[in-house]
Amino acid sequence: MHRFLLAFHVAILSLGCGTAAPRELSDLVIVDSVYVDPASMEAFTGAVVRHFEGDSSKVEISGALLEGSWDGEFTVYHPNGRVRYMGAFEEGDRCGPWVENADSLPTESAYEDLVREVESMGLYPPCDESS
Repeated sequence: MHRFLLAFHVAILSLGCGTAAPRELSDLVIVDSVYVDPASMEAFTGAVVRHFEGDSSKVEISGALLEGSWDGEFTVYHPNGRVRYMGAFEEGDRCGPWVENADSLPTESAYEDLVREVESMGLYPPCDESS
């Protein structure tokens, strides 16, 4: 219920203010395994992104934090833009299917790409659909 109220509050605020740009992950600090805003020392809630060092146009990580823990869709990219890891978190724990593409380049066939994806898939407990 708490997560629903928090999400509802964020949704209402964003309707009037427009959608806020994701926060740069490097602007936050980690305290006891929780991402916090260094100015307020409060656990951060919202979209976050990290760019590759030296290239602010390329996203390395995109996701969301809820009260300082990973929550929701999470993606890590290779420098060429290909997805490296993709899955979801729920209150800081992995949930549902996760896919890893260790190779930054696709193979020459869609079949081989699919086989790689299936072989690298990790399954975690299902994500809570009501969140």
